[in-house]
Amino acid sequence: MKGLYWTGLVLTSMALSACGGGSSSSQTSPVPPVTPVTPSPSITVTSGNISRVQALNTSVRIEVMAQASNFTPSGTLYASASDGDGLMRAPVGVSSDSKGNYTFAIDTQATKESGHYAGKLTIKLCSDEACNTAQAVPSISLPYDIIVHSANSAWPGDQLTALTPWSGVPDWATFQGNNAHTGYVPVEIKPDQIQLRWKRGPINNSSIGPSATISPLVTSNGRYFAGNDKKLSAYQESDGKLLWSYDTSGLRNPGTNPPAIDHGVVYFAAGQQDTTYMIALDAADGSTRMKSAMSSQWEHYLSPIVQDGAIYTNSGSYGGLYAFAGTGDRLFFQTLPQTSMWSPASDGRSIFVYTGDALTVFQPKTGTVLATIRDLSFSTYGSQVGGAPVVGANGGVYAAAYANGYMGSTETGNMLMRFDTVKGFLDWRVPGTYRVTPAYADGVLYVPNANPYRLEARSEADGKLLWSWVPPLSNEISFYASPVVTKNLLFISTNTNTYALDLKTRKVVWSYPAPGYLAISASGLLYIQSPDALVAVNLK
Repeated sequence: MKGLYWTGLVLTSMALSACGGGSSSSQTSPVPPVTPVTPSPSITVTSGNISRVQALNTSVRIEVMAQASNFTPSGTLYASASDGDGLMRAPVGVSSDSKGNYTFAIDTQATKESGHYAGKLTIKLCSDEACNTAQAVPSISLPYDIIVHSANSAWPGDQLTALTPWSGVPDWATFQGNNAHTGYVPVEIKPDQIQLRWKRGPINNSSIGPSATISPLVTSNGRYFAGNDKKLSAYQESDGKLLWSYDTSGLRNPGTNPPAIDHGVVYFAAGQQDTTYMIALDAADGSTRMKSAMSSQWEHYLSPIVQDGAIYTNSGSYGGLYAFAGTGDRLFFQTLPQTSMWSPASDGRSIFVYTGDALTVFQPKTGTVLATIRDLSFSTYGSQVGGAPVVGANGGVYAAAYANGYMGSTETGNMLMRFDTVKGFLDWRVPGTYRVTPAYADGVLYVPNANPYRLEARSEADGKLLWSWVPPLSNEISFYASPVVTKNLLFISTNTNTYALDLKTRKVVWSYPAPGYLAISASGLLYIQSPDALVAVNLK
């Protein structure tokens, strides 16, 4: 075309010259029309490579995000998945928005043997459900790397990547992370960034049940701290290396209870009977900051809490709440019903203690009782609570007589309750068998229930069931410990596996074959603390 155009221009000029108008013409040469080039339709994967761990005999949901350019599907867009290992299920869920963003939802097979699977996932794009007719973009592909792990699988090797603090994420400082015991960590986690980091031997001999010595760890400044039978120890988060230990064997009745940490000081109750103390240790080197006597019998306690420099803990020969200043001076002791295995809670203004029969509200530092809200329907099968109250919004405090869920028949159960601390009454009850402290975030309580066996998401306003999830395996018969919740994922442990559940889709996106107490540190590590081992998992 270019050659023909210039030939025509020369002939036209000669004709004009012959007419005497060649050199004096003011006319401009015509501009040929530009034919627009239409870019080819394309779809680009934006979610990155697939990298997961899944427990044997379970499945995980994978969502592949993609951005379309100059692509309009012919009719309905269908999709089918395939890979060299036969790891993915063929049907693919497809959703899109008005901006050309597509989400392809794929489930892995639950029947694959344990092992390491890596290759390329191909998502075929079709205009019919049988996937016989291709779309203008026939397929997209991306790499996958998936470990199917059984309880008997060899450890795949440590991944000791550099650790950096999460911005805006607090320390996991006490039972269920914070003084409100919500188990909430304000982060969004990408499932493909969840990677096994290291595995070490158990840090204590914890077990489940109402008589358990629950000793979940706490974290701060790149370290984690945990008690075992007679020692409180500090470890390095990066590799699990032991840094120091404090031994209580010198006490006539030695023992350690779970710790709390605040401003570089670790606090824990130690000993029993007439050699019981609240002990404070320097988190850096384990040196003693204070050691204050308490009364007790043979009970075990959950972690203390620290608020405005004051330490609050369960103790007392016949039950009660102690408060100490950071210097070790006793601020007060208030007698309560003789129950153990609980942790006080706080909303920053008041201290809350749940003893099964009632929720008692205390004024900080003075110990003045501000309110006692009783549960007149309560009956006890033992002298342990086995959990803590959870502080929600609008004065709501939530609790259940957790240990009662282990006593008698499962059908006997207990009640999940909301105490209205503003108006001073027990607001609502929900029957079930609630054995562990729930997690809480944004108006929703995430509550493991043993009967019916399921995880329940309940509205804090009225206790209404919003949705539920049932663990997939027939040998999963109980929940091991309290769940942990983030902005987009819920981590929950059964007697067999630990799962990461997407809060939007309510599908499992990651799983590991071990039960345990769960914690998430400001360094971006998930801890699974089982009787057999401690596993650290990279979350970022």
